[in-house]
Amino acid sequence: MPKLRHDQAEGLRRLLDPNALRVVAISAGAGGSGSTGAIINFAGALTELGRDVLIIDESPTAQGVTAALGIKARFDLDDVIRGKRDLDEVIVRVPAGFLILPLARGARSLLQLPASEQQRLVERCGRLGLPVDTLLVDFAPGSASALLWPTTAAQQVIILPGGGASAITAAYALIKRLSNDFARREFHILVSNIASESEARAIFGNMARVARQHLRVSLDFMGHIPPDSKLQNAAHLRLPVVAAFPDAPSAGSYRRLAQAIIDWPQPDERGSGFDDFMRRLIHSGHSFTATAQAGI
Repeated sequence: MPKLRHDQAEGLRRLLDPNALRVVAISAGAGGSGSTGAIINFAGALTELGRDVLIIDESPTAQGVTAALGIKARFDLDDVIRGKRDLDEVIVRVPAGFLILPLARGARSLLQLPASEQQRLVERCGRLGLPVDTLLVDFAPGSASALLWPTTAAQQVIILPGGGASAITAAYALIKRLSNDFARREFHILVSNIASESEARAIFGNMARVARQHLRVSLDFMGHIPPDSKLQNAAHLRLPVVAAFPDAPSAGSYRRLAQAIIDWPQPDERGSGFDDFMRRLIHSGHSFTATAQAGI
């Protein structure tokens, strides 16, 4: 009965606010196991399950989502900010069914906009002519990243430690930074490239114990992705694994994980469309910059 009431409440919330946007930020930490590939596979699985997915792609390099899919973006968010292109013109449509918004130069330009231009950009985002109900943010941690602060605009954060010691260390370091610098207190942990769930849970257990003791954060075990050569083959084909090899073990894993994301409680806040995400993104960026300049 509680599960039924939860499902009914979620269904009612979606009916009352059909424009509600779920925002999930995903990273593996510097030197961790590829979050870009994970985002592509999440997007493919979520799309297959009927979601309208938009990926925010920070990286203009070969490490980014757009490049990994073999797509050359002609424009980016900076073209929208400067009034050269409409948002719908900048967004890339992927054959697998989801959308990509390349940020590239626009990430830093956001923080330099005067208030009037910020509002104009938010209004443009409110007129997005494409259906979007799930936003995946691919953020690359490190000194070169402009986008560590968007995690404050995300409702959930997924961290992907791999099975190796360096990947686990990088993932924990990222959690520590997000906790210390952005007061993020909850994280979902998805262990990649691990054959058994028991081994994945052991890795998670160690991370959760240390994080609880030293950072006072809560970690949630989301699951694991088993080693699967079909993942690499799908990447070479520039496709999500659910599209390239629908019967592969990793494809089944991503479907289950995608369904878990869909089943997460919908955000409570009203007006959680793409324009509200952009407003929160700008605000969080300015707040972080002010804090950093003050040396807090």
